[in-house]
Amino acid sequence: MEESHLCRLRYLIESQYFDAPTGCGGSFGELLCWELHSNGLTFIRLAKKWGVSLPTLGELVWDHCRRLEAEPLVTHERSPVRH
Repeated sequence: MEESHLCRLRYLIESQYFDAPTGCGGSFGELLCWELHSNGLTFIRLAKKWGVSLPTLGELVWDHCRRLEAEPLVTHERSPVRH
């Protein structure tokens, strides 16, 4: 699934909560976490609520987690040489 399609899905999901706020915030990550952790939905029930397939929900969750990763930081320290 290409990035722009995932971004569109994220936007569509966020916009549909605008008229039915959860009180947790309106970003996709806040909504995803609220549905799973506070509202107690399973992946199957959340996929059904959002009108997406389980594989698509998995892509959305993967994309959310990927965005939480720290940026790469290269260290140039030399490791001790072992003989």
